[in-house]
Amino acid sequence: MRVVCMVPSWTETLIECGVNVVGRTRYCVYPADKVVSLPVVGGTKDVQWHKVAALAPDIVIFDKEENTREMAESCPFPYLATEVKSVHDMPETLTLLSQRLKSAALLDLSVRYQAVLEKKKRCSPDVLPLLSSEFASSSSMLNDPRPWLYLIWRKPFMSVGSDTFIHSVFELLGFADKLLTFDDRYPMLETQWIREHNPVLLCSSEPYPFAAKLAQTREDLQLDAVLIDGEPLCWYGIRSLRYLESI
Repeated sequence: MRVVCMVPSWTETLIECGVNVVGRTRYCVYPADKVVSLPVVGGTKDVQWHKVAALAPDIVIFDKEENTREMAESCPFPYLATEVKSVHDMPETLTLLSQRLKSAALLDLSVRYQAVLEKKKRCSPDVLPLLSSEFASSSSMLNDPRPWLYLIWRKPFMSVGSDTFIHSVFELLGFADKLLTFDDRYPMLETQWIREHNPVLLCSSEPYPFAAKLAQTREDLQLDAVLIDGEPLCWYGIRSLRYLESI
């Protein structure tokens, strides 16, 4: 089966499971040694259907958060649009993908994910996937009583709500009480509000590349901050699974 995948985390997962992915987005960068030879047909919010047509796909894979409704509605090929809002959605979604793509390896991932979810975790902060930075505060700050604020964007500052995959990972690890959470999925936050709550900032490597702005962010907010790898926390599929299995 020839698959064009418009979702970076699914592209990585499908290729690792031996699915015949023949087209990708410019953001589908894993596994690096295998995607380099795959044609790019657009991004997660745009697609060039003439490039997709040249690949003669049997199915196109979308995700309801990663891609736009217009992309799915304009798709001239059979497609599957997943909807993943939580780690708890993963076993069912992987099973669905395994059925549609006829992949036993995807079904095996579903079983592995279910096993991860059945294990109660109460982790210490040292399991978090922190990245080194000369501008980061000491990771020991994560052990003090202050709450954590996970930042995904700067100008405006944006965080994650309780109805997101990222939050569900923190919850699974036993950190729900530490993380400042919100009803909006991706709320915009005022600088003054952040300062008043005095959190330790968890500045994610994506979608905003905080690595280059960590010192400026600390100066802007006058708060401690660490740099955290966003990929294992938001790339559902095999990347988040491997991270959770490693804990």
